[in-house]
Order: sequence, then C-alpha cells, then structure tokens
Amino acid sequence: MKKIIFLLLIMTVIISCEKGDVNSTGEETNIESTIESKTDRFSFKDWNEFNDLYSKFSKLGMEELEMNSFFSYDRDLEVSPAIQGILNNDNEFELGGKIIWFKDGKFYELDEEGIAVQKSDIENLKEVGSVSYTRVDPKGVIPGNETGIVAAKGVVVDNQYEFRKQRYVENCGSGNTQGTSPRAFKYVHEVYAEHLNTGGPFQVDTYRIFLRVKLEYNPKRRRWRLSGERREISISLSNNSFLRNHNGPVSPHPSDVNNRSVVFSSPCATHQTILLNSVTAPGAIAGAHWDINVNGTITEKMYGDVERNRWRDRINW
Repeated sequence: MKKIIFLLLIMTVIISCEKGDVNSTGEETNIESTIESKTDRFSFKDWNEFNDLYSKFSKLGMEELEMNSFFSYDRDLEVSPAIQGILNNDNEFELGGKIIWFKDGKFYELDEEGIAVQKSDIENLKEVGSVSYTRVDPKGVIPGNETGIVAAKGVVVDNQYEFRKQRYVENCGSGNTQGTSPRAFKYVHEVYAEHLNTGGPFQVDTYRIFLRVKLEYNPKRRRWRLSGERREISISLSNNSFLRNHNGPVSPHPSDVNNRSVVFSSPCATHQTILLNSVTAPGAIAGAHWDINVNGTITEKMYGDVERNRWRDRINW
C-alpha cells in the first residue's frame, strides 16, 4: 500500500495568544512532523503527540490543512476539520502500536489483525477517548451533547442568507461562466463547539470553539449540502468569548488560544473554519460552558455573481 509522509515544514501559525489577532504573525512554529504511515494512517507514539498535531491542525487555514492531511470537504464527519485531518478514510490512526478507530463520537482501540471482525463487535471494544462537535443553537444549548458543554449566552445561528445564483465564473475567473441556477443557495455563519477527551496515563480534555463560514445549496428542496463555488469572503470580528465553570471564568493557561481579533480577506476562497478559543485541562472541567461574545461583519459574494447577491452579515453574538 502506498506509503505517505506528511511533512509540515516551517509553517507560520497565524495565532497570537498575547495579541489575539488571527491575522498577525504572533508566533512562528517550526513543525517537522516525523509522523509517517505505512498503511495510509497517521502514526503517533502516544496521545501527547496526537494532541500536539490536533492543536497545530486547528490553527491552519482550510486550504493548507487540505494539502497536508486527510481533510476533505467531501467527507461527512461531525468533527472539526482538525480531527478530520488526522482520521484516514477508514476513520483510523495508529497510536502506541494499536489502531485507533473513530465511530459515533468515540475512539476505540483495535489490534492490527482482524480489524473488520473487531469493528463488528463494538460493544466489546476498549473505549479510549471521545469527541463532540456541535453547533451552538439560538438558546445557547448544544442539543444531544453528553459532555455538559453548553453556551451561557445564546448564539444566533440564524445568520443565514438564501439567494438565487445569477452568475458564477469557475477557477477564480479563468474558467467557464455559469448562468442562472434554479437551485437555492445560502450563506451560513455559525459557531461550533468541540470537546475532545483523550486517554493515556493522564487524561486530557480540550475545549474549542470555531467560527464556520460556508456556502450551501439545496437540490430540489432536499437536505442542504455544502456547495463548492468559490467566493469573495471578508471577515472582521472581535471575539471576547471565554470558558466558564460553576465558579466563573476558567483561568487561562499559556497554551490556551484566545483570538481577540479575527481578520480574513480573500477575493476567491472556499469554506472557512477558524479557531476562536481553545482551553486544555488535565481532565474534564465540571460545568464547562462557553460564554460566546463575537461582534463584527462577514461579507460574501459568489465569484462573478451579481452585486445584489453580496451579503454583509452584521454579527452580534
């Protein structure tokens, strides 16, 4: 089987924990990943190494992540792009001589031999971690979430704009021109919360929130799906969100991420998932919930479309 080696060399992580500006070069991190796979899987020595790559992937732009990982917009996984980037097409990676398999929000440990048989008997597999990734709803509660993470302040997820495409120029202006489409399109802006729990000798819990900016289409009024058309995207947001527990705000750690300013601009871009905040703790935080406070504007227009389909969304979460 083809051997793949993901080398992430001298990437500039555009995160500044001190200044909190996602558009500034606050810290240069040289990532020389020796993680290689002989079976089309990432391979880690331990959970610390896994968490280190997960953290780095969380800070990458979408196109950079797609080039250096398993991440693809075509995959239908309810996890962050950072987790998608680690999971191969069978939702697996190697860790400490075992195969780790992700299924329905859980990580399970498998032996190398007889993988298919083991997967068919999931009740007897050893669970070694979990992840939840869910949109925060208008009432500030994450539905179906079992980790206890809720939003103390409601996020208005109704930041959506439906329109009819009049014109689209492929390949950022160098390709064919498409005309009017009968399909309904919509821009969607939302916040997702992710809680990652990993095993090992010392349990680690990571809490993150991401801004998601995406384009969807609806074929004949069926389920909304991601749409691949590229577009002009401009993001200018201030972020004062933070994680709380029963006693108040969680004390920050030097490794935590708090992006106070989120700035992104591209004349031809695809969907964006941008890390807003990250908190890592040596175990679950009792009563953990996010206090969401994001303000600013997000502007989008499909490349080559008419000006009346430009949408300037005023965010006040």
